[in-house]
Amino acid sequence: MSAASPVFAEPRSVDAAPPIVKMEPGDGVTFDAGDRFSANLKTRFLLRYQLDFPPEQPGGRDLKQTVNVQTLRVSFSGHAYDPKLKYLIQLALAGRDYRDGTVSPVYDAFLDWRVHRDLSVRVGQYFVPFDRLRTVRESALELADRARPVAELTLDRDVGITLYSNTFLGDASPLALRLGVFGGGGPNLTTGKEPGALAVGRVELRPLGPIDDDADGDLERRPAPRLALGAGAARNWNTDRVRSTTGATFAGGTTDYDHAAVDLVFKWQGLALQAEHVWRVASVNTLTSLDDTGEPLTEHTRSGRGFIVQASYVFDPPIQFVGRYSQLHAASGTDPAFAREVDRFGREVAAGVNYYVNGHKLKLQADVISRMSEDFEIAAGQHAVHLQLDVTH
Repeated sequence: MSAASPVFAEPRSVDAAPPIVKMEPGDGVTFDAGDRFSANLKTRFLLRYQLDFPPEQPGGRDLKQTVNVQTLRVSFSGHAYDPKLKYLIQLALAGRDYRDGTVSPVYDAFLDWRVHRDLSVRVGQYFVPFDRLRTVRESALELADRARPVAELTLDRDVGITLYSNTFLGDASPLALRLGVFGGGGPNLTTGKEPGALAVGRVELRPLGPIDDDADGDLERRPAPRLALGAGAARNWNTDRVRSTTGATFAGGTTDYDHAAVDLVFKWQGLALQAEHVWRVASVNTLTSLDDTGEPLTEHTRSGRGFIVQASYVFDPPIQFVGRYSQLHAASGTDPAFAREVDRFGREVAAGVNYYVNGHKLKLQADVISRMSEDFEIAAGQHAVHLQLDVTH
């Protein structure tokens, strides 16, 4: 595109002010060259101590301890050519960041262009804008792990394009819309699959004004209440992954998955409440193909639903207490192994306490997360204690 294009700003003149370098705790290092270019370098690491209590056996519990760098992120962001054309690259470098057998450290890589007051375009790899509790920023979580229904039923990251507006039909509008089309295979693919696509739509309503619903808790202890209501729907055609865009791949064949979610975020005077109900339904319960020896192979898809309720309260000074309850349900006829897992560990109870030194950018966290059967059999459940330090700089 030529420099004379009306889309982007004209090049900076030779006698313009020199670039500015800014450094702020929690906000990284920013190189600002005015309207034409800016770049921010930010890093984040999470140190975790985890003690696991697996189901009790006749000889007692076989405790497992993990002390590690749970996650390590490096992000580059800013704008190029025009302040309305932004970019973000996020790399995840810790061992546990490599999930589902991935060999790439790329988590996010996208361009975001605000074309008009009512229309922005995002293209690249990023969170699919489907359900709220998955798209809460990973650096802004109140508990060590996301709720089990979210981990199982979400759409996570994928490569695609989204048209969206945060304030549709007016700067003070309470309505936000998002429409996206993605590849449907999840992030960092290195091999091909049968052609398909993931289509997603989401609508959000903020009737009481703007709200930071992409971060847990009400750390600002805002004096006026804020509320966000959201609903999303998606369909993934010809996916070869067990959880639609995540998990293992099927050895042969593909399926279609339908997804739906409704969610709520409320914040006021240190109190924060989140709730979500999410569904995933496969077009078929089983896939039949031939294995490498020519023998019939039957694979099961995973259909289910779940809900989450999470509440927290921040005192002044910034000490926070948080609790969560969730339930995961397997659909009739779905993967028997998935159904057994849900029957044993489908109920989750979590409680934690956090101390915020610099908001979500520097915090100490401690929690207990327990997953049990519908009868809440503690001895047969899975329990984990976490103590962690989360640092963004």
